[in-house]
Amino acid sequence: LHLSLRRQRQMCIRDREAITKFQIVMLHLNKEIVEIVKETGLSNLLSREQIDAMRIIKNEGKVTINELAGLQNIFKTAASKRIAKLEEMGYVQRAYSDNKRIKLIMLSDEGETFLQRATAVMTEAVKDRLGNKFTAEEVHHFVEQLTHIVNAFKAHK
Repeated sequence: LHLSLRRQRQMCIRDREAITKFQIVMLHLNKEIVEIVKETGLSNLLSREQIDAMRIIKNEGKVTINELAGLQNIFKTAASKRIAKLEEMGYVQRAYSDNKRIKLIMLSDEGETFLQRATAVMTEAVKDRLGNKFTAEEVHHFVEQLTHIVNAFKAHK
């Protein structure tokens, strides 16, 4: 029994360490992404937040303003302004909904093209930053772990 309690405490400490490291990595990663967006010239076209909104819409297929606001952790008014600007630029459009009260947003063809180009630019910039520090197997394992994390969060909702 005593050994079991010690193991539980050690696991709690490791869990806290893992969460703390994850938070630190996310802070650094966000900072790097902001720098990459500036360096690659993407920020001259769209803000990182607008690109993030487009990624969310691409991932979800169609979203409401409320859903986007929730996923970006922003107020509905900020999400509405973001979508209005993207719509004005031709990157998003209204999508058909059976319920007329629900206004769905989806990427336009121009938005899809821009996001593909932006993703390619970002991917190359990240590869340049990481160099040969990771093997293909390590990257594959990392992506699997991220997928598990995303699925765990989705299952919790």
